[in-house]
Amino acid sequence: MDTVTALTQTLLLVVVLTVLALLLRWAFGNDRRAVPDYTGDDFGLLSEVAAVPTVEAADVLARRLRQAGIRTTVVRRGDVHRLLVWPADVANAKLLLH
Repeated sequence: MDTVTALTQTLLLVVVLTVLALLLRWAFGNDRRAVPDYTGDDFGLLSEVAAVPTVEAADVLARRLRQAGIRTTVVRRGDVHRLLVWPADVANAKLLLH
């Protein structure tokens, strides 16, 4: 009775993989995030501080923010270039830009 047949090995492999799949589904399968934003207006943690019509204007404002030590990202959506900063920098960025 010490011999393990190929059928037993196959069944054991299926059971182990099934348990692993159920464990991974339990651990990572519950997606509690909000519905994805397909409009392109959700930038995650970044906040918009300015919107300008040209890339040149966006570059000038981004350079001004970076010189003040504020990390900035420029995103183009359609014909509008948006300047995005981290939430901690929003007040300083708006004060600097306006």
